Amino acid sequence: MLHFLSGRHRAIGADMSNGGSVGSMEARTEEPRFVAVPACWICGGTSWRPYAKAILNHHQFKEFDPELTAYTGTSVGIVRCVACGFGQPEALPTLPRYFDRMYSLQWPIESLEQQFVSVNKDFIFQRILDGLLQRLPGGKRSLLDVGTHVGRFLKLAAQRGVDAEGVELNARVAAFAARATGLPVHQVNVHDLSAEGRRYDAVTMTDVLEHVPEPLSILRLLRTAMKPGGWLAVKVPRGPGQWLKQRVRAAMHPHHDSGIADNLIHVNQFDVHPLRLALETAGFRDIHVEIGAPEFQELEFGLKARATNGLRRTVWQLGQAIPGGLRSPLSLHLQAFARNPD
Repeated sequence: MLHFLSGRHRAIGADMSNGGSVGSMEARTEEPRFVAVPACWICGGTSWRPYAKAILNHHQFKEFDPELTAYTGTSVGIVRCVACGFGQPEALPTLPRYFDRMYSLQWPIESLEQQFVSVNKDFIFQRILDGLLQRLPGGKRSLLDVGTHVGRFLKLAAQRGVDAEGVELNARVAAFAARATGLPVHQVNVHDLSAEGRRYDAVTMTDVLEHVPEPLSILRLLRTAMKPGGWLAVKVPRGPGQWLKQRVRAAMHPHHDSGIADNLIHVNQFDVHPLRLALETAGFRDIHVEIGAPEFQELEFGLKARATNGLRRTVWQLGQAIPGGLRSPLSLHLQAFARNPD
């Protein structure tokens, strides 16, 4: 559902130890289960600072993917590049198609239907559409939503007069999104669409890029699917803000043990500079980065949901209002717009 091309990872020999770590698992199996990532995926730097730890737990795959389940109990260090500030794993699993397999669980149709009618991300989606429509010329505008999932964004885009299509690799989810929206949802990767000569005025990736190893590869690929002068909209969690939020949550709730990158779900940890640098390196220009809009809870959950939503909106508004708010702890998500010059 979240991966649209395969990255290549070179081995230089991981140096990890302690129980439940990469080193101990290799000692048990006598086969390397992880391969070290030799350089920063954004700037190529090779100096790192320890940042966090990703704990792997795939017990839910026990019945149908024992190779993936075998990674349960291991952990991988998350490091930050000294040169550019980007955060990434110091090693990746050697299991073929690790990320595809991790996202292979089939969504029940009831869950897909619930997500399609949910309005909890509508504020995010509408802010993205606002930013794109302000930048794109008038008239008929085409848009490709990469990682469209159930198609909620496609529906909102179509309601605002945009000729919208989606890309979703999960067969069940893609079929659902196509039925629910009545719009084209391609179960192919972006490279296939580009090879067919398809070009779009706008491309969106909402909460997707943080899941894709070697993010420069897909950013460069997206440009080949865009018209000259087209605009890209990318939303990602801001790594340092999310890390601080997790630390505060752990202090308030001692039994809370979820990390910012457990299971390597958020394999990329972006901040303002590395996100801008990634877009520039991929060839985009006129880059604008702002605080990303928050996700709201459904109001049907009562007063607690209203209070939570009020707090999230206040934090977002304060972050926009204060000098330097984009790089402050109030900035939990980043929204970037960038133009394809070619």
